[in-house]
Amino acid sequence: MVLEDLENDDQRSRAALLPVVMSLILHIVLAIILWSMVFGVGTLTSIRLTASLSAPSSSVLLKIEETVRPVEPILIDGDEPARSTDSTIEDLLLEALAENSLDVPKETNEFEQTKDAPDTSPVADFFGTKAFGNKFVFVVDISYSMDARNMERFQRAKNELIRSVSNLEPQQSYYVFLFSWRTTVMLYHQTPTWIKAERDHEKKLIRWLKDVSLSSGTDPRNALSLANSMRPDAIFLLSDGQFNHPNTPSSETGWLLPDGTRSQLGVVDGIAKWMSSIPVHTISFENPFTKDSMARIAKLSGGDFRYIKTQSHLPVDSQRFLKAVKQIEGTYQRESQLPSELQRRMSIARELIADGEFAFAEYITRPVRDADPSEIKNPLLRRALLDIIDEELGDSRLENLQMSSDVEEWILTHES
Repeated sequence: MVLEDLENDDQRSRAALLPVVMSLILHIVLAIILWSMVFGVGTLTSIRLTASLSAPSSSVLLKIEETVRPVEPILIDGDEPARSTDSTIEDLLLEALAENSLDVPKETNEFEQTKDAPDTSPVADFFGTKAFGNKFVFVVDISYSMDARNMERFQRAKNELIRSVSNLEPQQSYYVFLFSWRTTVMLYHQTPTWIKAERDHEKKLIRWLKDVSLSSGTDPRNALSLANSMRPDAIFLLSDGQFNHPNTPSSETGWLLPDGTRSQLGVVDGIAKWMSSIPVHTISFENPFTKDSMARIAKLSGGDFRYIKTQSHLPVDSQRFLKAVKQIEGTYQRESQLPSELQRRMSIARELIADGEFAFAEYITRPVRDADPSEIKNPLLRRALLDIIDEELGDSRLENLQMSSDVEEWILTHES
């Protein structure tokens, strides 16, 4: 009986020790795992622990299925890794497991990965043509043809120039050259000097433009030479005319070369030879006959080309129209003169188109459109004129537009 009591007491003692022993074993295992993670001893994938205390059902299985990566030590101002003193062993282990669960490649939308971010570079915008950078030169035509449509054309160009520079950022700079056969430098500077786009800077430009007068010729070579020497990020070239030069070159006619000499190479050829490193953005202004040369300049220099149409189809220069139709009526009266009359009509229409008077040009070319091809001396010009008129006017005709009373009277008289 005494022996049996001793055996029971021994079993009860062992049973009482079991939770303590298991807790100790669990903490030892957790400590080993954490130590392995911190000091990089290999990756633990599965741990199986069996504890036997010579008692029935005293086996304990501890199994960890998660793959645990070693924690990378964090260095702070030295070689010793930073440590936390505020967490228990279990907290650290759970934190490490949580971080491990986040180590999964994030799924991304393929379109979002390739989508370009918005370009935040400084920009200049002139008649819808954009250039990026901080320094820009505007080279603008002031030949007599810019007085078209009672100076509407020149005023439109000035307004857009003022709008463009007014929208520049304070860190950007600009300069303006005006050209005919001579070059007018901005604010009449002796040496071109960048104008910072600072507060109220455009007021000086507005005052200067008010004093500008149109003059003969359309030769931008000297102005482009000066613009090129300033090494801008881009040049804007606006013109409504086909380039020409005076019969007798002056001291500022042609290309100004770095050594101070002059070259009389043409505009397009000079762009190709000396200005291929700076983009020249060209604006063919209200004159479709300038498209080809301006497009070539843009292409040769790496710039953009844009054609700007006349804002309105309303006829403006009534006296010019009436003078032309009366001259045709008085000069060509015989049937045999028809080919010459048609040629004269095409010549007048070409001039009217260049000045934005498309409605008048359409009226004058009606006999040309209806004529037998054998009566046309220049079929290529005829095709070009009719294509331009159709593109510009669409279905509009002079009779559908508001016109002066004397023009209206002329039309009514000749239709009756």
